[in-house]
Amino acid sequence: MALRHLALEQIDEAELQRLVEGRAPETQEIEYKRQLYGNSDRDCGEYLADISSFANTVGGDIVIGMAAEAGVPTEFEPIQIDPDPEILRLENIARSGLQPRIFGLAIRAVRINGGGVILIMRIPRSYNQPHRIIRQGPGHHRFYARSSAGKYEPSVDELRVLFNRAPELASRLRDFRFDRIAKIAANEIPVRLASPHALILHVIPLSAFNSRRQLPLGPRDNLYIAFPPIGSLYASDFRINVDGLLTVSGAPGPEKPWRGYLQLFHSGIVETVNSSMLRGAGTPESPFLLTALWTEAAIVKYSHIYLSSLGSIGFAPPFVVLVSLIGVKSVLYSFATSGLFEDEAGVLDRDQIHFSEIVIDEVPDDRYEFAKQLRPLLNETANAAGRSATPSFDQSGKFTFKVD
Repeated sequence: MALRHLALEQIDEAELQRLVEGRAPETQEIEYKRQLYGNSDRDCGEYLADISSFANTVGGDIVIGMAAEAGVPTEFEPIQIDPDPEILRLENIARSGLQPRIFGLAIRAVRINGGGVILIMRIPRSYNQPHRIIRQGPGHHRFYARSSAGKYEPSVDELRVLFNRAPELASRLRDFRFDRIAKIAANEIPVRLASPHALILHVIPLSAFNSRRQLPLGPRDNLYIAFPPIGSLYASDFRINVDGLLTVSGAPGPEKPWRGYLQLFHSGIVETVNSSMLRGAGTPESPFLLTALWTEAAIVKYSHIYLSSLGSIGFAPPFVVLVSLIGVKSVLYSFATSGLFEDEAGVLDRDQIHFSEIVIDEVPDDRYEFAKQLRPLLNETANAAGRSATPSFDQSGKFTFKVD
């Protein structure tokens, strides 16, 4: 028995009491602390070692304000504090004391009848590991992992495994991406698209390759509203399928193909395709045209929508944003913001273009700030059309296309 099956906001006094009554022992995924971590270097080093050991292994919870004997909880010892300043202090120590930072760390204060609080600290399994302590004091520059007996310093062989997880994860991500693109190009997808020309956007939580959540798919959850297909204000239709949730856009009738779709997988991966992004008829008189004005704004706006929506249902950073174009050989790519002039358009020289991934550690609320994180990706889209960089950022670095 532990708490990991519960969302952090679902944990209350009754759930904590069940730990005591069930004599739920400390495991690899849960640890009990009677008292708060102090401010001394030693105490801060202990705290950083604890949370990094969870992040470097499988993640877990630290329950602060719970007495335990031999690792078995015996009673509450609520902490008599204002929890908000303490939560802020712990977050700041974690932010400055580890390299790289742990993203998704969350702390909840559970108020106890009779007074005081118990703090629940949830540490996610990290996909940017291993984390080491960089704060001066005991444990400086050390790595920690975790077993059922508690935290420990991993051996050289274990450290090698930790360091190798990142390349292994990158390989799995790459395999997933190109498997999905091959299926899209071969029409092995849930809907019939309007054309073989497509913009494909993947937003992938790195946790997706090691976990599977229960998506909130009930009739009152309205999840389809939060995940419209790229290029659409809302979904024209939606359905639950074996992969998760499918939303579609733009079919004027039951026998007509769709403009695009979005598949939200149970793992949190978002795959969305737009097959109506080209102008023109594909003839010498009216060649196919793709505009940076539409493409860049769509990438920024919709990836931000999906990242924010994923966060709201419990998926934590880091995320990876991936963009591909298929069926675009000889398509003109225009940077004009009004009208079209020959010197403003380049020609895409291959049928499929797969741009480099962008890792997102934090998702700002402001889309124009978010656009700055995608600038290397947008520069690559300009490179594909013969430009050295995208002209869509002004001299101050602000993204100039409308994404509100």
